[in-house]
Amino acid sequence: MNVIGISGTPRKNGNSEILLRHALKPFENDGW
Repeated sequence: MNVIGISGTPRKNGNSEILLRHALKPFENDGW
């Protein structure tokens, strides 16, 4: 199974990107 996160914000390292990275971190840590 694959997990994908899509962020449509134009600001690099903005709040949306930080939240998305935080939400995807458990999947990255578990080797997804």
